[in-house]
Amino acid sequence: MVALVAVGALNSAFKPTAGLVHGLLPSLAIALVVTIGFLWRRRAPLAVALLVMAGLALIGTRLPVFFALYGLARYQGRYRPAVIGFCCVAFVPLMVLVPGNLGDSFLEDLLISVVYVLLPVVFGLGATAYERSITALREERERRVAQTRAEERIQLAREMHDVLGHRIAIIAMHSGAIEFVPGATPESRQLARAVGDTARAAMRDLRQVLSALRDGNDSVITGHRLTDLHTLVADARSSGLDVTFAPAAVDGVPPEISLTAYRTVQEALTNVMKHAPGAKTEVRVTVAGGRLGTCVRNAPACTAAPRTEMGGGGFGMVGLRERVSLLRGDFHAGPTPEGGWEVSMSVPLDTLSAPCPDS
Repeated sequence: MVALVAVGALNSAFKPTAGLVHGLLPSLAIALVVTIGFLWRRRAPLAVALLVMAGLALIGTRLPVFFALYGLARYQGRYRPAVIGFCCVAFVPLMVLVPGNLGDSFLEDLLISVVYVLLPVVFGLGATAYERSITALREERERRVAQTRAEERIQLAREMHDVLGHRIAIIAMHSGAIEFVPGATPESRQLARAVGDTARAAMRDLRQVLSALRDGNDSVITGHRLTDLHTLVADARSSGLDVTFAPAAVDGVPPEISLTAYRTVQEALTNVMKHAPGAKTEVRVTVAGGRLGTCVRNAPACTAAPRTEMGGGGFGMVGLRERVSLLRGDFHAGPTPEGGWEVSMSVPLDTLSAPCPDS
């Protein structure tokens, strides 16, 4: 657009009788000013239109009029109808009076000038209306998608509450009853108490997840942090797992990173109990070089230990890998040279303050 304006303005500058100014150098200067002014056509369309109006009177440059009126109809904010009407009324007589007839008679000049002035206004208003309709359709589609997602989340929360909540409550109730069974050994009572505590903790976690699903706000999921790993390891030991724990100072770790690290250790210990019961397991937490790392490493499975069959589709590791990836970290899960298994992650502590990479 600016290039076309420059061509039109320079063409008028070389016509000695095109406007009020006849000198070549002054005409070139005016043409340059008009061309440069179009760089502000979006931010100040009225000022550009007035500048073009002056250029039309001084050097008779008509081509910029088309683009100036289009920009006015396209980008003018306040008082748009009044501003467009004023400029149209002002441009038509100037188009007719400036030397260089458009037609063979005054009536033809007037008709051509009116069409020349109104055409870009129609184009500009039409483009604005089309853009607004597209924006409205996009917003309506996004609103419907958000509404559908909210309804699905509420339905999912309802199903989880009715199914999982009921079953966890039954586990807690039965474990509590086992503690008072006549003739129960202290070990069985302790195990029943551990099952009940785990069920009640699961119920608290479930309530947080359900609240997040209903409200659509994942930030309400707080709960576990790296400081809770001691409790997690103690629970694993009470379940019969041989675990050693090497903690680290984790003060100041952002909650999102802390929660991801906790979930990584939790999932890894769960997999050890499922697939390698009785195996010696080591849990390490490290903070070094501006990164937080966790590592859960277990020895080969003990063949004498009975395996606990717990369903699972393998989605835990996939979800953890995605969590760590979102934090710009590294995730590894695989066999060790000794025949065991290792799950580790490493995340930069300043990842939440770092700018997002361009996609």
